[in-house]
Amino acid sequence: MASTLYDGTIVVDKAILGTLSHILHKAEERPNASALLQARLVEDMHPLDNQVRLATQFSEFLVARLTGREPVTFEGNPKTFAECYERIDTVLKSLNEADKDVVNQRGDALELTQLGPTKKAEMSGAAYAHTVTLPNIYFHVTTAYGILRKEGVALGKLDFYTGYFPTYPATATQ
Repeated sequence: MASTLYDGTIVVDKAILGTLSHILHKAEERPNASALLQARLVEDMHPLDNQVRLATQFSEFLVARLTGREPVTFEGNPKTFAECYERIDTVLKSLNEADKDVVNQRGDALELTQLGPTKKAEMSGAAYAHTVTLPNIYFHVTTAYGILRKEGVALGKLDFYTGYFPTYPATATQ
């Protein structure tokens, strides 16, 4: 069976968000969990709550573009872990509802695409997915993971893979 655009975008994004949810649940077990939402890797980078906002916003941009609808824009950063999970679940619902045939058909569709505050370019849905949204989603989830590691949350490499291999236990030997 051939891999499709749907498989390489929607399925992958669901896995990435599964990892984000997993690492946030591990963080929430900490006694100082609420303070973690404002933690940063370095001062000039966004805090954890903004990493969640950006990962979910880019995920929403992806599913909207590949299903031909306008994206929902999330206002502000989630302020609690419950709000983080709610935002992740909202996007996962959209990803789960994405029609595989529609996504696969929209891969070649060219659209004028905003690339930053002042630049636009015409690009296909597949190019947008693989050069704009997915790299951003990976970046923000990886940064969230790095923030939590820096703050002492007991995460290992297998925790990052949990969304990709949900039946693979994070406690397995690394």
